[in-house]
Amino acid sequence: MRLMVLTRGSEERIGEQSAAALTDMFTAHADYVLVQCTERFERRLVEEASKLRVGIARLRSDLRGEMAFGRVEPLNWAFMFWIGHVVSVVGLVALLLRARG
Repeated sequence: MRLMVLTRGSEERIGEQSAAALTDMFTAHADYVLVQCTERFERRLVEEASKLRVGIARLRSDLRGEMAFGRVEPLNWAFMFWIGHVVSVVGLVALLLRARG
């Protein structure tokens, strides 16, 4: 397949052999540009995919930390609740013992 870049009559002015060489040069350059663009796109795609993987890994570790904190927080509240009750019961018992004795 020959790329017809030349205008009508230009092949007659520069010669058939020169026109073919010029057309081949344009075709080779177009192929070169296509290869370069494809390589740049693939490189950029790999970079963006790796950034996405890093972001997902960070999100995953943050989520695990929040889940661990979510498991511990109710346990802390339960301990504070029971400690408060024990202190109040001990205080009431001490008050009753003083009033009795």
